[in-house]
Amino acid sequence: MGTWKRSIVYQIFPDRFKIGEGKTVFEKEKKGLYSLPEQRVKEWQIKPERSKDGSHQYVFWGGDLRGIIEELEYIATLGTGMIYLTPIFLARSNHKYDTIDYFKIDPAFGTLEDFRELCDRAHDMGMKIIIDGVFNHIGEASKWFNKLKLFGDNTGAYNDPDSEFRDFFYFNGNNYRGWMNAKTLPELHLENSSLQEILFKGEDSVIKYWLRQGADGWRLDCAFDLGYEFNRMIVDEARKVKEDALIIGEVWNYPKGWNTDAGLDGLMNYFFRTIIFDLVRRELEPHIAGRILEKTVEDCGIDYLNTCWNILSSHDVPRLSSEFEDEKDIRLAIGLQYTLPGVPMIYYGEELEMEGGIDPENRGAMEWDKLQKNPPRKTFYERLGKIWKSHRAIREGGFEVLSTSSNGVLAFKRHTENIDELVVVAFNFQLEECNVNVYLNEGTFMNGTPMVDLLTDERFSTHTGKISVKIPGRGFVLLRPEISRNMLKYTPYKRI
Repeated sequence: MGTWKRSIVYQIFPDRFKIGEGKTVFEKEKKGLYSLPEQRVKEWQIKPERSKDGSHQYVFWGGDLRGIIEELEYIATLGTGMIYLTPIFLARSNHKYDTIDYFKIDPAFGTLEDFRELCDRAHDMGMKIIIDGVFNHIGEASKWFNKLKLFGDNTGAYNDPDSEFRDFFYFNGNNYRGWMNAKTLPELHLENSSLQEILFKGEDSVIKYWLRQGADGWRLDCAFDLGYEFNRMIVDEARKVKEDALIIGEVWNYPKGWNTDAGLDGLMNYFFRTIIFDLVRRELEPHIAGRILEKTVEDCGIDYLNTCWNILSSHDVPRLSSEFEDEKDIRLAIGLQYTLPGVPMIYYGEELEMEGGIDPENRGAMEWDKLQKNPPRKTFYERLGKIWKSHRAIREGGFEVLSTSSNGVLAFKRHTENIDELVVVAFNFQLEECNVNVYLNEGTFMNGTPMVDLLTDERFSTHTGKISVKIPGRGFVLLRPEISRNMLKYTPYKRI
């Protein structure tokens, strides 16, 4: 597996990140880029709001691929190794999960040349591009379905029972099945062999075409709906074009089985998000959380979990500042995100301390003006990013919960075969500062070896495997052993 598959992810909702080339959304509107039914535009600083009739999903702020290209250096400051884009193909909505044409970049986002340039420039900077594949359903406006009659009055599966596309969908008379019963998102009948050729199997299928254009992998929308068989089909077909293509599934379940049975490299680990939030909210005792985490590693395997994406916020769930009032709680959550098995995924704007509740509030336009205030959370992300990138044990090492002298503390180790790479992590979920002993089960961790906090450089003493550490209330430490291998002086590590 390519090491890049275990690198920090930055998620972008393209319409809300940045408008490129100094343009405004109104200039783009005048060029006819928002001319599909109900599409309209808003000024960048206006906050998105939910409408009762769902029309909020057709409001645009104007972000595009050129805006992302212009900010690649900024994105890299967070230690980013992968950029995950929510759908970029032609669609009617601002979120683009209602595809009209899988083979066309939405003109509001740019051109095929823009996409290729984004991939090329990102690759030059050591970053990969992951795109969103929506294959469980399609938009009602698509050529295949054509409910809005954009492609003629009598064509498409909705208008013509004898249409060549009729079996691409689930029809019962004039009724059809929509995803989550939404009639705007007719579900695809993936068992249809012609549809499989277009989406997955054909030499010029959607999966293969975009990998050839520069994408490095796919995040599969509704992977839980696709099931094991079609997830594996996508993986197998993608690997025919790029052997190291990354395939991540959107799965809101316990992560077990989606690697062995579906072939996925990893998934968006909403299960770990639940554990993290319950810990931070003190709804879950640390020792019970420890048992859950160890059982997950046992059930799923550490290599697989280390490739899953640890998410705290996304376009589907509220932002951190809307989930927690105290920044200490947010830092606890981020600390767990960066130290539990998995790849940290940053949702755009979290580093700028943006707020946003449920969809569409969590999809606000990037608040670039906050950069001038140098938000502390951005500095915190940068610090953790450097630690994460420079410590192999955290990125790809093993995981084991450690015993402590306090019920309010969760401690665990991230380890490799090399004792020098050991990292011991301890979280104090109590309000008060805690002096705690952490008991380390490492046979080659020599008596008296000091431990140094990677965040503060504070040193802590050890004795026969016991680490005595002071942790601030609602705080945590990341400890590494301070090992001397100077052979001109005595060291117990001379033969280790």
